[in-house]
Amino acid sequence: MKLKLTWLLTLFMAFMMQFSFAQEKTVSGTVTAASDGMPLPGVNVIVKGTARGTQTDFDGNYSITVNQGDVLIFSFVSMKTVEVTVGASSSINVSMQEDAAVLDEVVVTGYRTATKVKSNVSSVRVTSETIENRPNASFVQTLQGQVPGLSITTTSGQPGGNSTVQLRGVASINGNTEPLFIIDGAPVDQDNFRSLNPQDIASIDVLKDAGATSIYGNRGANGVIVIKTRTGSFNQGLKVNYNGFVSFSTLPTNDYDFMNSQELLTYERTRGGGAGAGVSSGVFNPGNGSPLTDAQIAAAPNFDWLDYFFRTGVSQNHTVSLTSGSENATQFTSFGFSDTDGILINSNLKRFNIRSNVTGKSNNEKFTYGTNLTLNYSKSDEPNNIGGNGINRNYVIGATLSVPYITADDYTNGAALLSPLSFTNTPLFLVDLQKTFTRFEEEVRLVGSVNANYEITDWLSANVVMGADYQNEILTRAEAPDSFNALLFGGGANPTSGFQDQDTNRIFTYNQVTSLNFDKTWGKHNLQVGAYTEYFKAHFRTFGFFARGLDPKTFSPGDGSGFIGDNSANDFFIDTAQANILNAGLFSYFGRASYDFDEKYGLEGTIRRDATSRFAGSNRWATFYSVSARWNISNEDFMEGSGFDVLKLRASYGTAGNQDITGGGLFGGLDLTEDFFATGAGYANANSISLAQIGNRGLKWETIATGNIGIDFEVLNRRLRGTVDVYQRETTDLFQSTPLSAVTGITQQDANTGLLYNRGVDFQLNYDLVRATSEGGLNVSLGVV
Repeated sequence: MKLKLTWLLTLFMAFMMQFSFAQEKTVSGTVTAASDGMPLPGVNVIVKGTARGTQTDFDGNYSITVNQGDVLIFSFVSMKTVEVTVGASSSINVSMQEDAAVLDEVVVTGYRTATKVKSNVSSVRVTSETIENRPNASFVQTLQGQVPGLSITTTSGQPGGNSTVQLRGVASINGNTEPLFIIDGAPVDQDNFRSLNPQDIASIDVLKDAGATSIYGNRGANGVIVIKTRTGSFNQGLKVNYNGFVSFSTLPTNDYDFMNSQELLTYERTRGGGAGAGVSSGVFNPGNGSPLTDAQIAAAPNFDWLDYFFRTGVSQNHTVSLTSGSENATQFTSFGFSDTDGILINSNLKRFNIRSNVTGKSNNEKFTYGTNLTLNYSKSDEPNNIGGNGINRNYVIGATLSVPYITADDYTNGAALLSPLSFTNTPLFLVDLQKTFTRFEEEVRLVGSVNANYEITDWLSANVVMGADYQNEILTRAEAPDSFNALLFGGGANPTSGFQDQDTNRIFTYNQVTSLNFDKTWGKHNLQVGAYTEYFKAHFRTFGFFARGLDPKTFSPGDGSGFIGDNSANDFFIDTAQANILNAGLFSYFGRASYDFDEKYGLEGTIRRDATSRFAGSNRWATFYSVSARWNISNEDFMEGSGFDVLKLRASYGTAGNQDITGGGLFGGLDLTEDFFATGAGYANANSISLAQIGNRGLKWETIATGNIGIDFEVLNRRLRGTVDVYQRETTDLFQSTPLSAVTGITQQDANTGLLYNRGVDFQLNYDLVRATSEGGLNVSLGVV
């Protein structure tokens, strides 16, 4: 009986194994593009519901082991996903259709959006994935290396510090050279981006040529960077997402081979100068005025000043977002916190962000609207004069060139550095700054925008976008009364030196664009026409005080203590206050028209009339224009089978204005058209009035004319993508100082007298090394200017 049972069990197992092997088989085939029949390399082939999968090779072939009844999923970027059920056949060939949603990717082209195939302009889009993968306290710095022709320079290591952004070089010598930044339709000050949470950004479009920027007129001369923040989706349940990261940064290392203490002291002794020869700095003097012995030199410390002043910077960022949507409304809400310790000791930035974005539509979808509101608070601690270039002010220069036989323990107080006043003590001056100088800045910023669009007919719509930006900034600086600088400039015998300075600045800007848009398609023809008006107003208020003379017994930086009242016997203690009110405004009306034929040929023109409060008389007004064209060569019938997925030729020419001719921002150079007089001591020290400025009522805009020719191409089923642009910019009426006859006592006057040329080549190449099952993958980018 036992033998029979064993035999039956063996027979059953063999039958089950035979059945299993009979169900499992190898399926192979070729994946091609339906448009031209070309093989598709890199297509993901995955068994649905499992992690098993493979990719097609260079010839589009694949092979995979499956069971009959399994479902194979074929996915590829820019193609519609295909699902096939495995049947009796061992060969499955798949033809994939292009995904119109991907091919019709929307790009910003200047006050409007267009599909990529209908875009005539030179622009680059940076996605949220790129920003998230390059954590930084300022999102502007994450753009470095992502956009050909875009240069970002940060002059300090302060977390979230302001960056100088230049697109395709400079188009002015004394005026503004930075692009216009727009967040959700609201122009914002490019110097205050530390308050924006990078995790809230959905996309960034960088507009480079005149075809895209001329329509921005008075502020588009240096390019335009358009930022779109995240929104929710219709018919979506509540989703909660957390995004957090911790990053580290260090000071770049160098290969300088400096002398150590023993080498330096021996050299000084040989040359007869410095501490090695017995010349005392008041801090390091083991020889008591005599040249050091070998034993004294050998015992000297070797101190690393770079290691003392710099550390490993740590940045942590946490964002919690909530998204949801009903049939007619969506919402996106985020809460962010960022804390960054800079690589320089005592440098820090803390930031808190709250954002709420709402979109909605009517039942018939003729009316759509959106609101974007963000409240930000940031506080930064910054060492004195960070980014300066003095050896006793710049921590990199000072630490690099400081002698290694002086250590941080040699510092006692500022008074000890006064006598003798020695260059050798340079690192101790920097230590004194770290210990006795305070600089911190607090900012509250509220940025909001509202947009609404109503479709009057199928081809006519009205739109309005209103944006406001409010900033309240408090800057506090304090120099302790016992610091080296306070004692040096206030007099070593004065025990109540030092100063405290506090300034409060408030800036409010409002921008409104109202437009009427026509969009009509008939047959292969499409015509779009837009008429716009734009109004911009800016208000600046500031108040501050400066108190010199602080009591070291009660002084505490930032709290108002330690002030010494006015002393009739010494004007040194007179406190001063300052206040200022400034206003600026712009008004524009403009239009655009674009024509497309069969997504092959496109032509667009813009014209804009601008007025500014900065200039006088008829020079307040200026006119700017642009014309651009494209030819989608790859859409021609004769290009079938050419291997080009995209091949487009673009050309544009246009003008734009720069009204910020002094580079002072919205409120700089507002009075250059007026005469000014000054009071002072004249002949025999008698009180007198003299001419201080001769106003130039002929001042006007700097005008930048830009020509651009570009070509876009995509091959290997859009795996390899590239763009080449050749451009030239010419700035006329360049603002600069002009010599005058000295007969009036004024030897120069500001005028429009210069000419500047700027030309170059932008080149970008992207190749997908690995493609995921959805949009993305690993891209290698090369940018050459």
